[in-house]
Amino acid sequence: MNACYALGAALLLAVPLGAAYADIAELVVPRGEFVGLDTHRLYYRCVGSGTPTVVIDAGLGGSAVEWTEVQDALAPSTRVCTYDRAGYGWSDPGPSPRTAERAVGELRELLARAGERPPYLLVGHSLGGFHARYMAARHPHEVAALVLVESSHPAALPQLAATGHTRRHAIDEARLTAAAHAQSAHAQAASYLNSRRKAVFAQMDELANFARSASLVRTGAPSVTAPLVVIARDTASGEDAARETQWRTLQKSLTALSPRARFVVAHGAGHDLHLSHPGVVVDAVRELLTQLR
Repeated sequence: MNACYALGAALLLAVPLGAAYADIAELVVPRGEFVGLDTHRLYYRCVGSGTPTVVIDAGLGGSAVEWTEVQDALAPSTRVCTYDRAGYGWSDPGPSPRTAERAVGELRELLARAGERPPYLLVGHSLGGFHARYMAARHPHEVAALVLVESSHPAALPQLAATGHTRRHAIDEARLTAAAHAQSAHAQAASYLNSRRKAVFAQMDELANFARSASLVRTGAPSVTAPLVVIARDTASGEDAARETQWRTLQKSLTALSPRARFVVAHGAGHDLHLSHPGVVVDAVRELLTQLR
């Protein structure tokens, strides 16, 4: 079976639908709004007031709802926006290929049509880190600061292949097959929403174009001028020590992107640390807000 289709199947089996309907009914009703692009609609939710506006871009297979705890914690301090990339969560499917360049173009268009004004403080998780880097490098006047949370790294693709890693990307997929009772309510809602056909195909498209996005980031976003906080996991269940050391090295190397960078380790956290340790992300954003103000 093709690896992308196998991952899609895992998504479809990730959440017991009966439990999901019983436990997360309120969370799967959109609380935000929709903006129409030329080809499809994107869902977004903005709360709070103040500048700079924080914009959160989820990882591969993620969605806006799983960032609710971080978003609501930051809302008293500034304006915070989450959104679903094309195909995920409540957003419509979008045109292929789903690359970092396309994702950034659609995000900028969404923000403009929604009336949100730059500069933004970007938070990018996993694949969303590619998008944050690309936007900051290509549109520096629109980005005030960045937080990279367990960001994908262009160098991970060839290095992981060289070590015999079976996955084509550096994404921890444990959450896709985790029991519903082991997830937070917001994580269950995100998993349920992204078990739908459109989200599975969006994820397969992003996976198929992961190497292309990595190349775009490597060549088009070699550095940024904005202040930067890089947050890395402490441990990852089921991963071997050598691979974890390699991943930590790659994460720490991201601090070289900016002359104003800081490295943070979320002790006891795995790849989805925004779910298990949301306070680490909240503290990093607040730190940058204080600097910028």
